[in-house]
Amino acid sequence: MKGVPHLIELNNKFRERGFEIVAVSDEDAGTIEKFVKDKSINYGIIKASNVIKTYGGKGYPSAWVLDVDGKVIWKGHPANLTDAMVEDWVKDLAPAKITKEVSKALRNAVEAYNKGEFGKAETEVDKHLGSDDPAVKADAEFVDGVIEKRRAVGEAKAAKARESGDLPKLATLLEAEAKAFDGSEHGKKCAEEAKTVKASKEYKDCLKAQSELDKLKPKINDMKADKAKRALEKIAKDFPGTPAGKEAAELAKDF
Repeated sequence: MKGVPHLIELNNKFRERGFEIVAVSDEDAGTIEKFVKDKSINYGIIKASNVIKTYGGKGYPSAWVLDVDGKVIWKGHPANLTDAMVEDWVKDLAPAKITKEVSKALRNAVEAYNKGEFGKAETEVDKHLGSDDPAVKADAEFVDGVIEKRRAVGEAKAAKARESGDLPKLATLLEAEAKAFDGSEHGKKCAEEAKTVKASKEYKDCLKAQSELDKLKPKINDMKADKAKRALEKIAKDFPGTPAGKEAAELAKDF
């Protein structure tokens, strides 16, 4: 594939800024492993099928760019991906790691950020935001801005989970944020909300609905159509507004 070097270059340039390349192949594992070795590929490859059917496309090779919510924001030939396009997509993303060389005073903050200890990084940054040294202050403001972007990404994911009513996912996200931002006000807020969510009836309903749907799914194709439909409609009726209840309602339409 002529496009492989191009993708390797994009991966090298943008992977630490939140742009991750994942190739998809329906070939056998041995063929994939040989291809990775021969081409010195430095991005992930997964084995899957029906990708074009799922996302739409005109043949191989095809490429899709998904945003943080899994929505397709671009599709086309991978050779048509440009640095400028990727730069525009990642400009508001929080980088996975801070690679910029910063003042010695900010190195502990950068090290903490790169370990995923954002609360600790924030504490370190706060010590230097009011520095009299212009270089230190500038670096502190830069790192603080990166942390703020990372916080915004987490808040956006949590907001989407709230809107969809997926409370188990929301609780998991909040607990992960609380751990990552331990020691900060944001971390404390996330921990408190996670506790409240998990104590709610709505959260328990989501878990129960998902459990019932998971038990039903393996049997559904062996059931009579009318019985399968009634079972799905019961879950939808008993647990309206839950992700599993909504899924059950959609599945019922097929019977």
